[in-house]
Amino acid sequence: MPSLAGKVDKTMEAESVGLLKHMLDTELRRAREENGFDLVLFLGVDGRIFASDVPWSLDPRQYRLLNLVKGNLNHICNQLSGQNMMLSVQQYDVGTIIISGVGDKAFLTFLTSHPLDMSKMQGVLNNVLNASSVMKHLLEERGMSEADLSAYAPEVAQELKKLSRALFVEKFEETRGYKRNMEVLAFVKKRLQAAVGVGPLEEVVTMAFNEVGTSAPYMTEAHWERFLELVVVEVGKVGGEVAAERARREWTPEVRKMLKSFV
Repeated sequence: MPSLAGKVDKTMEAESVGLLKHMLDTELRRAREENGFDLVLFLGVDGRIFASDVPWSLDPRQYRLLNLVKGNLNHICNQLSGQNMMLSVQQYDVGTIIISGVGDKAFLTFLTSHPLDMSKMQGVLNNVLNASSVMKHLLEERGMSEADLSAYAPEVAQELKKLSRALFVEKFEETRGYKRNMEVLAFVKKRLQAAVGVGPLEEVVTMAFNEVGTSAPYMTEAHWERFLELVVVEVGKVGGEVAAERARREWTPEVRKMLKSFV
């Protein structure tokens, strides 16, 4: 029988506030490191700091730049909210501050104490604007499908895909789907061990996963339906048709209930 499992797309979207915060923090760190900034702040136009990537200790120049931002925060917020400021570059003797709007409710502030040549800043400014588009997408909690990303410049779409893959790698085990599947697997293995014994347990489970074509973390409801069909057949081989029918009657509804109700 053909496998029910398609290619696992090892990306994911933020399904909780915690995962969204992780993606925002990741993008801030990437934008700061890849463009050589010292600090980056993500703020609301009301002055609240949503997220930041700031060193544990600041040198005097960095500290002064940060104080310049703090001292001008009300003015900056008024420019963004009242005058729709989109991009601002401010150079001081201690460094440069770049401010970029993120929609009409937030903005990014990049700070560097290293000298920047204004005549060669176009690439950096483009990267800042791209980072702003990425943060706006995340803040609005939009999807990560090809259709969702199709309207963006290639650099923005690619960065969002990278973030989605990074989220999968770093946080997949914290998702509801993963936890649900691990709970279902534990339930099935407990019942299966009682039905066939300890010896055949892992062999049966491995055979069923191979036939389904995926592994426990990535199982869907359809995968679990097929998995249970295969397992029940093996129960019948060991314990007879009565045992198989009992397993089919008791396990399948319980697994369906767990899949539907898991929070």
